[in-house]
Amino acid sequence: MKAEEEYKICSDVILERYQDIKDNIPENDTVIIQHLGTFSQDILISIVSLVDHALVQNGEFKNIQKRLSYLVIETIQNIMFHADKLPDDNQLAFIIVSKSKSGYTICSSNSIATKDINTLEQKLDEFLAVKSDMLSKLFVKKIKSPKIDNEGHGGLGLLTMVSKTGKDFHYEITKVSDNFSLFQIKLTLNYK
Repeated sequence: MKAEEEYKICSDVILERYQDIKDNIPENDTVIIQHLGTFSQDILISIVSLVDHALVQNGEFKNIQKRLSYLVIETIQNIMFHADKLPDDNQLAFIIVSKSKSGYTICSSNSIATKDINTLEQKLDEFLAVKSDMLSKLFVKKIKSPKIDNEGHGGLGLLTMVSKTGKDFHYEITKVSDNFSLFQIKLTLNYK
């Protein structure tokens, strides 16, 4: 099977997940933003502006505004920097931010290379196994001895998301084909 055919299958799964998440948002919850398609720096700026505007309109506390905006930025940057793309540089990914009585939820999904599943799962499971009070120490350790990948990224985005959400960080990786898999994140930011 050609890479384009495999990516088409993965895209279809992403579209199904996107629709499934939208269909299962509780009736009393409000979608703050949603984006399906390719992500860029301009899209990131637009989405963060919309989120910030909605939070101000809702009269949210500054700490909620900062944390949610930060999580949205990290989520989109994760998609921008790590989602697999076709040779023509297109990608299909999504983010949905919704508000409930108890807080906010961020759902995102993008394709990744199937060969990267084990490394990603090990990294996330390591982060999730660390007690919340130790996450900041792990963060400092990683900053002091950075491992920069070929694209110039230090791998701190996922660690930051886990540290900001703790037990409310959930992920799922689904193998779609030999070359493409689906990486889905659900972050919850509850009022405390």
